Amino acid sequence: MARYAKGKKSYAISDRGGQRVRYTQLKTTWDGLRVAPDEWEPKHPQLTPARNIIDAEQLFKPRSTGQDREDVVIYLAHTFDPFLPVQERPPVGCSGHGFTGLIDSIDFEFYPEVTGQSGTGAVGTEVIELSIDEAGVAGTGAVAGASYEAYLQYSITVANPGSGNRYYVDSVLQQQLYLQEGQTYRLDQSDSSNSGHPIRFSTTSNGSHGGGSEYTTGVTTNGTPGSSGAYTQITVASGAPTLYYYCTNHSNMGGTSYTPASGTISLAITVSNPGSGNKYYIDTGGPAPTISMTEETTYRFDQSDSSNSGHPLRFSTTSGGSHGGGSEYTTGVTTNGTPGSSGAYTEITVAVDAPTLYYYCTSHSGMGGQLNTPSLTSSGSGITVELSKNATGLAGTGAVGNEAIEGNPPVNAGAAGTGGVGAEVPEVNVLEAGVAGTGGVGDATDIDIENAVAWGQGTWGSGTWGN
Repeated sequence: MARYAKGKKSYAISDRGGQRVRYTQLKTTWDGLRVAPDEWEPKHPQLTPARNIIDAEQLFKPRSTGQDREDVVIYLAHTFDPFLPVQERPPVGCSGHGFTGLIDSIDFEFYPEVTGQSGTGAVGTEVIELSIDEAGVAGTGAVAGASYEAYLQYSITVANPGSGNRYYVDSVLQQQLYLQEGQTYRLDQSDSSNSGHPIRFSTTSNGSHGGGSEYTTGVTTNGTPGSSGAYTQITVASGAPTLYYYCTNHSNMGGTSYTPASGTISLAITVSNPGSGNKYYIDTGGPAPTISMTEETTYRFDQSDSSNSGHPLRFSTTSGGSHGGGSEYTTGVTTNGTPGSSGAYTEITVAVDAPTLYYYCTSHSGMGGQLNTPSLTSSGSGITVELSKNATGLAGTGAVGNEAIEGNPPVNAGAAGTGGVGAEVPEVNVLEAGVAGTGGVGDATDIDIENAVAWGQGTWGSGTWGN
């Protein structure tokens, strides 16, 4: 029994273009041809004979010529020499232009006229934009692989103020710390007094002695407390809780470490009398505490609490400020509102190499405390690094890299010389502008024009019907 190709594996030949087409993709034209999808076209209206023809050129009620009929001459024989070539015979019937179909290819011998300029071919007045990806500044060495870290260092010592051993941070008894998110802080325990007193962090006051556990996120340790190079270091995580530093071996030695978010650090200021006169309190710490402020960081001393009424807070380089014979320090300082009312504050952006400062009340003496301004420490050799900033270093012998040149039109700088263009493939009606040099544009031959459509001289008008 005969079998026929079918499905997606069957192929056919287009009736119009002659190319190979999947059988399932063939389409049928109005005149019954089976063609490829891109050859199919709907039947044009003019190919359908009109019905009830009305001559749009016929006049309504024309004047008579006096004739009741038209004289029609019909030639029943040849009116020309039948031996003439078809092209020279007069038309019989309806003359017109014939469609010759598709031309596969036409070969032309094309000799374009070269109009280019010869010579050394400079770039001229072209405007060239460069997009240069620099690989670095040239040099004989590179810092690119340097390893360093920047951190704020606190010096830790241990002493007994009379109630047992306690940690001193930069000589301040159990100093309340402000460890800002994203920054790195190192508690240096190189001093011999730290022997036997490893310092750690916890989310519980007094750490393991208060029922808590060690906090280890971002924490690294090095060496043995009391020996050179010993420290506990922390890079504060985003969203870190308030932490407490403590001794793993002894109770009540540590203090509080607040962990404010990046940006301006807000300090809640209240005023209270602990028995020796009014004092400023910072957050939940004791009266008139000493704290440390990092250079190039902004601190806002918020005096919105009503207890601040009548107690404007200011800064000085002298202990006690104006009450101690000093003057107000104003570098980087701004104030807002009236102390004791909503939105009132005194704000300072700590300058680089700022001196030790003291906060005080302009109206009453003995209320304030000390503000240390430690400098940033870097472990890199010969590199000045600022906190929260990445240094990419200097490149070595780096070249300029890739250059992207944009032009209109793009040009090859220095292309002039004795080189020829070679074999050009020009298009019809294209004006060639030769490239400078002693070489010619070359010969362009064998231009293939595919699917060209041409009209003949009466291929169906000269005697194709009516003879």
